Amino acid sequence: MKNSQDKLYNLINLEEISGGSDDFIREMIKLFVTQAKSTIDGLNNAFDQKDLNEIKNLAHQIKPSIDNLRIDVLSPVIREVERLAEDGGAWEKLSPMIMETNTVLEAVLSQLDEELKNRTA
Repeated sequence: MKNSQDKLYNLINLEEISGGSDDFIREMIKLFVTQAKSTIDGLNNAFDQKDLNEIKNLAHQIKPSIDNLRIDVLSPVIREVERLAEDGGAWEKLSPMIMETNTVLEAVLSQLDEELKNRTA
């Protein structure tokens, strides 16, 4: 398992708005996990269907969550996915960006799973 310096996210925003409530942080993490899984599936399906509008909507919906969890490596990528989809799609650029988004989200989900285990202990 990677050490904390390798985390792709930072809970400082959640800790600030939670007032130190572990229950709140756990709930927000669970919500993000659900949303991220749905976004990964949705992006894959929308890309397969060449549905730019859906790609744009999914990118737009998860953007605040990515910012809240300070997934800084993904912040510019998801904005570019949204912009490209809105502009009518440069598929050759969108494809690797969607793959990167999904790869990072999968890694974050794995790390958050560990975070939840540590917070319930």
